[in-house]
Amino acid sequence: MLIVITPGDPDGVGPEIVLKTILRRQTELPTSTQLLCVGARSPFEKLGANLIEVGDFNSASELPRTRPGELLFISAPQSPPKSAGRRGSRFSLPGYQSGWSIERAVGLVSSNKAAALVTGPICKSRLHAGGYPFPGHTEMLASLCKAKDVTMMLTNERLRVALVTTHLPLKKVPQSINYKNIRTTTMHTVHSLEKYWGIKRPRLAVAALNPHAGEGGLFGDEEVKIISPALKRLRKDLGATAIIDGPLPADTLFAKNAAQSKDLKYDAVICMYHDQGLIPIKLIDFAKTVNVTLGLPIIRTSVDHGVAFDLVGTGKADPSSFQAALRLAHEMALKKKEITPCS
Repeated sequence: MLIVITPGDPDGVGPEIVLKTILRRQTELPTSTQLLCVGARSPFEKLGANLIEVGDFNSASELPRTRPGELLFISAPQSPPKSAGRRGSRFSLPGYQSGWSIERAVGLVSSNKAAALVTGPICKSRLHAGGYPFPGHTEMLASLCKAKDVTMMLTNERLRVALVTTHLPLKKVPQSINYKNIRTTTMHTVHSLEKYWGIKRPRLAVAALNPHAGEGGLFGDEEVKIISPALKRLRKDLGATAIIDGPLPADTLFAKNAAQSKDLKYDAVICMYHDQGLIPIKLIDFAKTVNVTLGLPIIRTSVDHGVAFDLVGTGKADPSSFQAALRLAHEMALKKKEITPCS
């Protein structure tokens, strides 16, 4: 099995956490699983990485076997594209290299040359300045894979949260809470829990948007007008396939049902907006939380943290989230292979 890695922004902690994973061999992956990194070469060379450059290949079997400490590598361009000159001084070479690497990596997985993609942290403003105008990884991957709808899920050993809205200003969240988005998130979550985690008839909690679930309309009417009717339709559509509770006040939902015990009442929590879901899950276990994109035709996992420019060069970047993302990508790829055998 071949798993492709993109380290993210070349000037962030991505290269360091990738290299630490390779050198410490803490991935808990079988030796038959190979890793191929696609990214800017310079930061890895500065870290003293032992890179093996590869070109075009048709399958993982064509790639050389690596020894401990070695990393298969495809280098991103070291200079801007010709079109960069039209963008003026605001062009970002690191952002361009990040975007180029994601494009190349997605192509490898989409063409079945690799089984899964694991991504490191990007700087969204640099990605924009590099010629890739996407709000984040999730939206860019959806575009590259031509996926109509995708869902961001964060997961660790204690909790899973899936988001109805992702990278939006808070003031725009209410207008994006609708039946279509709630249904997409719920369906992706139910199907993925069964397909990749082996959970039959998963139980989901759906968080309310407003305090106290709107208090009957006193603090907002999205629960009464949108969320509750949407869940009623979904329960009818899903039947015995899943159990859906909600909308539930988010504060008591996480305090009582999600965060106190390893024996979780719910298999996943559907959250209405970014911080509603990410704050509790990162509070529980920031180091080992993984970002998973549901609804793509490929498997993609990622770290749950940012580029941490302030840690670059200190040697203190923690690779735990990247290692967890790598393990999960491998597990998901094995599950997918069980369901859809390779020809």
